[in-house]
Amino acid sequence: MRKILERQLENLHKDFANMGSDAASAIQNAIEAFESNDENLIHKVIDNDQNINEQEIYLERKAAQVIALQQPVASDLRILITILKASSDLERIGDHAISIARAGLRIKKEEKNALIEEIISDMSHHAYEMLKQIIKAYVENDEKLARKIALSDKKTDEYLKKIRKESFSSMQNDSKFISSGTEYIVVASHIERIGDYVTNVAEWIVYTNTGRITELG
Repeated sequence: MRKILERQLENLHKDFANMGSDAASAIQNAIEAFESNDENLIHKVIDNDQNINEQEIYLERKAAQVIALQQPVASDLRILITILKASSDLERIGDHAISIARAGLRIKKEEKNALIEEIISDMSHHAYEMLKQIIKAYVENDEKLARKIALSDKKTDEYLKKIRKESFSSMQNDSKFISSGTEYIVVASHIERIGDYVTNVAEWIVYTNTGRITELG
C-alpha cells in the first residue's frame, strides 16, 4: 500500500514540474509576443494556456483520488495540499501570460518607448527565472531556495515602480502617449502578479516541510 502511494506521489511531482515548465514557457512566449506583436505567437500562448488549464484539472483530480483512496499520513497530505494549491497558482500565471501577449497589439509602433520596454524585458526575465527556480526548489524540496526566491520578488515590485514612473512621466509630456503608457503599466502589473504567484508556490513548499503556512512576501 505504501509503495503504491509513493509511486502516485512521484508521478504527481513529475506532472506538477511539467506544468511549471509549461507556465515558464508561457511567460517567455508572452513577452516575445508582446515585443514583436506576432499574432501567431499570441495564439501559441493562448493554446498553451488551455494545456495548462487541463494540467491543473488533472492534478486536482489525481490528488483528490490519492487523498480519498490511499489514506495518506500527515506529511503526505501536506504534499498533496501543496500540489492542489500550487497548481492553481501556476494556472493563474498562464492567464497573466495571455494578457501580456495580447497587450502588444494595443500599442502602436510609433508610440513604443524603448526605455520602458527594456525595463519590461528585464522584469519579465526576472519573473521567468523566479518561476524556473521555484520549480527547481519544488522538485528538490529545497525550502532554503524557496525562501530565497520569495525574497527576490521585491525586485519585481521595484521594476513595477520604475515602469509606472517612466510611463507617467511620458504621459505628462505627451498626451498622445496616455493609451500606450497605460498599457505598459498594465503589462508590468501582470508580471508583478506572476511574481506574487511564484511567492505563493514558495510558501507552499515551506508548508510541505514545516506544516505551517508562512507569509514570505
